[in-house]
Amino acid sequence: MRARIIRRLKAGVRRVLERLERRRAEALRRNPARLTRGLCKARNVLILCAGNVTRSVYAAHLLAAALQGRRAVSIRSAGLNTEPGWRAHPRVIARCQALNIDPVGHLSVQVTQMMVRTADIVLVMDVSQLMAVSRRFPRARRKTFLFACLSPEVPMEIGDPVGKDNAAVDACLDHIERALKPVIEIMTDCDTATACRA
Repeated sequence: MRARIIRRLKAGVRRVLERLERRRAEALRRNPARLTRGLCKARNVLILCAGNVTRSVYAAHLLAAALQGRRAVSIRSAGLNTEPGWRAHPRVIARCQALNIDPVGHLSVQVTQMMVRTADIVLVMDVSQLMAVSRRFPRARRKTFLFACLSPEVPMEIGDPVGKDNAAVDACLDHIERALKPVIEIMTDCDTATACRA
């Protein structure tokens, strides 16, 4: 009986926290000035997902390729719940290679305190990951954002396609590409655009 009550309380607290994080992300989507300024100033960007085999890998490789030769910035990816040494999903490898990006050497890594501490901006894929970062790395909360929050035309959360068919993986990668466009625009146009002054 007591254990059941505790489980229900924990579930209730989690639902409240999810709602709060979702509202924070929705507010940021309406007024993205803080994230825009952060991206303009960032020299180290950390992109996280669960396993570091699909979403964060693809996003990090695309962003790094887009910024190469245009801006000095370190783009890293890691997993919040992974085993080190997993290779990137075959669909990620194929999509990257079609864009002349080589992710073949990628092996998954677990996020560390040092990675988070040295990152200027941390981007995650869904609300549960916002919560995980806030819980595990409390000081990083104010610099952690949803990857897709700058793209109001796409869903704010990018679901995990692991275990699903290739069509679902491709849809996820398409989602990432669309969500990444404003991030690239902001990070490449900071010196001349009004983004930094937003």
